[in-house]
Amino acid sequence: MTNSPEYFQNVASGNARVGVQAGHISGGVFSGAPPDARPADVAAALDELLAALRAAYEHGELDRETLADSEHEVGVTRTALASADPEQHGRAVRALRKLGGLVGGLAGSGTAVATLLAQVERLTS
Repeated sequence: MTNSPEYFQNVASGNARVGVQAGHISGGVFSGAPPDARPADVAAALDELLAALRAAYEHGELDRETLADSEHEVGVTRTALASADPEQHGRAVRALRKLGGLVGGLAGSGTAVATLLAQVERLTS
């Protein structure tokens, strides 16, 4: 048996959207939030996201109104998740979707919101 290196070629062109490119995968693989996501992880992730958005504002990458709207949606998410009412958890999902629309074009923030959304959807289902 020879140990020749593996060669993979994957070409995307035009209006192609590549979700995942992988030649060889070993170990655990998941899509979206890690399977062991906990509510405390969501709170910490919301804190990290807010800190990143505030830093983006300070660097001129985000305007004041978008930051204010983003802070509002994070607040709605926190309040909804703190409630024992399952209908409020749906509010958290909607708030995160709005937040994704607000900051989806900001490097890293769209991904962070999508991960949070997957975590919250897992918690509420």
